[in-house]
Amino acid sequence: MIKLFRKIRRNLLLEGKTGKYLKYAIGEIVLVVIGILIALAINNWNQNRINTDKQQGYLIGLKNDLEIQITSFNTLIEFYELTISKGESILIDFSSIGKLLEIDSINRKLSNLMYTRSYPEITTTFSDLNSTGQLNLIKEKSLRSQVIKYYQNSDNNKKSIENNVENVYANQIFPVIKSNIITRPENFGYENRKINLVDNLKTVFENNLNNPSKEFDLVNAISLRIIVANLNKERIENVKNEAELLLNRINSELMKINP
Repeated sequence: MIKLFRKIRRNLLLEGKTGKYLKYAIGEIVLVVIGILIALAINNWNQNRINTDKQQGYLIGLKNDLEIQITSFNTLIEFYELTISKGESILIDFSSIGKLLEIDSINRKLSNLMYTRSYPEITTTFSDLNSTGQLNLIKEKSLRSQVIKYYQNSDNNKKSIENNVENVYANQIFPVIKSNIITRPENFGYENRKINLVDNLKTVFENNLNNPSKEFDLVNAISLRIIVANLNKERIENVKNEAELLLNRINSELMKINP
């Protein structure tokens, strides 16, 4: 094709048809420009299609991560509610009876307050987007900002909850409860009838709970356990609400991409 164009131009020059040559040359330039523009348009279309496919894949990944995390949030909220209920039950009985030792199954009830749970951090897709610098693949700016804000808030809540667990629960609550109960394996899901700690430790346990100072520390530890569980529960509920809003927004965006 190029050789043909050159031949035509050469013939026009040889025949002295300068005007026709110039018109032809201009026409040829126009054709070349049009060809380049078409090639660029096709390339842009292909790149946009590739980016749209990538965006859809990442949005689906974020959707899956959020669904798993929301389920974990619900489980954690139930755990905190149960912890609060168990702690309040002990304090109600204590207010009525006046002595921890006389509360039915007090050792088991206190043992239940020793459980804790970690924050469900599900950031696989967001971490990939962030580390590879591909957050801009999410074309909708407001959605991109919402994604970034959610994971920042989630990380802040995680740090606050972990701080409560480490500095309050682990340092001030757990040691008090642990030192004043019989830690029976069956209270933590381990069944072995050959292990019997109660008979050997019962006297020490009863003496501890009969000690006003230790009883005072235990009641305060139970109250603090309820307070920390409530604080953490509120944080989880807030971040769960944010997760649900983001999930709904992502589902809407996926519907636009693939109606």
